[in-house]
Amino acid sequence: MPRRTKAPAARAAKPAIPLASRGAVAMTGLSYLFTGISFSYLDRMYGGFGVQSLLWMVWALLGFGAGVFNLRRSPGAGRTQWVVMGFLGCVLALVPGMALYALPRLGSVTLLVIMGARACVLRTQRDLYFALTAIFVVSFMVGTHLDAEWSLWFYLGPAWALGALALAWQHAAGTALSRWIKLSMTLGFVGVSFVLASALFLFAPRPPTLGFGFLPPGTDTPGLFKWPAGEGGAQGAGAGQTGSPSGSSGWGRRGASGGAPTLAQQWKAMLGHMRSAATDPFMPRWQREAARGMLDAAQSVVDKVEAWFKPSPDGTSEGNARAAAAARGSVLWWLLVLLAAWWGWRNRYRLGLQVALAGAWLLARHLPVQSMRLSAGAMTWCLSMLRHPRQPGQSVREHWAGAPRITPLARRWQGHALELYCAMRFGGRPATRRQALQMHQAVQGATDLMLGRAPELGK
Repeated sequence: MPRRTKAPAARAAKPAIPLASRGAVAMTGLSYLFTGISFSYLDRMYGGFGVQSLLWMVWALLGFGAGVFNLRRSPGAGRTQWVVMGFLGCVLALVPGMALYALPRLGSVTLLVIMGARACVLRTQRDLYFALTAIFVVSFMVGTHLDAEWSLWFYLGPAWALGALALAWQHAAGTALSRWIKLSMTLGFVGVSFVLASALFLFAPRPPTLGFGFLPPGTDTPGLFKWPAGEGGAQGAGAGQTGSPSGSSGWGRRGASGGAPTLAQQWKAMLGHMRSAATDPFMPRWQREAARGMLDAAQSVVDKVEAWFKPSPDGTSEGNARAAAAARGSVLWWLLVLLAAWWGWRNRYRLGLQVALAGAWLLARHLPVQSMRLSAGAMTWCLSMLRHPRQPGQSVREHWAGAPRITPLARRWQGHALELYCAMRFGGRPATRRQALQMHQAVQGATDLMLGRAPELGK
């Protein structure tokens, strides 16, 4: 019988995927910097917050700055710096840290310092994911600390947003898109995620430890976790007191009629707690002024929304009625503006097509060259509406000729417009008013047939 061969003791490890973009390393470094500043922000009452922020900036620049520079160098570049910074960082983190911090914060600051030194040799996706995981762990500890207040999000917010941008930037590094398109799409995704996360944390039930300094804890939020009648009344007695560090002040109170507090009362209680925290004398001046401006704007929005939904009972003063009417008009106006903006974005190609054709007709007499360029742009936008965008390196003739599902009549008009444009653009023929109007007419007819505006001619 054939002898069985022994299985190998260990399989060969898969090669690490190298990083393709320096932008991901730079954004991870900025996320690291804001996380370190937020860690030091918890100790701002002891002084030295500015000095500690400067030290985090220098350490992040030495580590991640070298990582950005070494990404295009040979694989051995940066190892000496990593060893030196790692040893020095361990000494600086452990010696004073054991006397200053408890075990969770000591581990967090040690992890941050070592990751800053390790960034000198950050070359693979595995290193990037490990760095972002360490940043998230430390930031989660900072956000759930007993001394955390809502003002901490001046630093934690950018840290999380930049971490998400680093992940998205690395994911899109190999796609054939421009940097501005990648950045706009990534920012849009992060914005939508932020709105959804804010709605989830403001209105969904959750454990009390996820208050993050100002959000209502799960036991005070209407939903699965509700206070019994006695406990809610007990909390109502402390209406004027500041709540627990998790930001539960005023959230379990009863309303003026003895029932559950309304949504407007809950928002006002939250803003009141945030305003008291914004008077912290150890907070940087710029941050205190920015916090006051944000709270004033939020308070005005809450007042306007409350006046909009509040009925006008008999006996109210004329001034209150005018204020309520003004608030309703303001909210209605903003709703109309948002609706118009959404409609304009949804129909941007269609509107651009009409504007380009109108501009081409107006410029045909005095500026025929610009008129023909606008007509060509209108045809390009029409093809984009039909899900046929122009590819990089593709000529105008190749782009227009490759459009699918075009009727014979539309194809003839498109061909006539293409010959006029190519004769002017590449053939050296001077543009005239007659040629500009003919191209405008051909593009107008072709686009109408492509978009189905003349179905009787599209057969």
